[in-house]
Amino acid sequence: MTAHQDVPYVEQQVTPPADLRERTSEVGDTEFTGTCPVCHGPNVMALPQVSPGTVPKAWPWKRNGGSAAPAVEPHPMHCECPVTHPEDPLEQGGCGAWWPVVPQSATAGGA
Repeated sequence: MTAHQDVPYVEQQVTPPADLRERTSEVGDTEFTGTCPVCHGPNVMALPQVSPGTVPKAWPWKRNGGSAAPAVEPHPMHCECPVTHPEDPLEQGGCGAWWPVVPQSATAGGA
């Protein structure tokens, strides 16, 4: 594992990290972990599950008589390492890098 690097903050899309992992948390949420490919900081992102009946009104594709769910959209996973990088305008941590993630359950016909 490479040590964290104090690179300047730059908002940019990057290739997902090689160690990107998906798991289900204790509360049933999908959780992604991985090391930022830019600054090598640790990252965790949870995608809360939406239970049936919790969304007011049906999805538009259901309301309009559609039978298929919309295409699976990737979620942006932002670097949220606990370090304030130089030139970070909000000084909240993270180097500004982000990469797309798609839950396996969504690609397997779930979610």
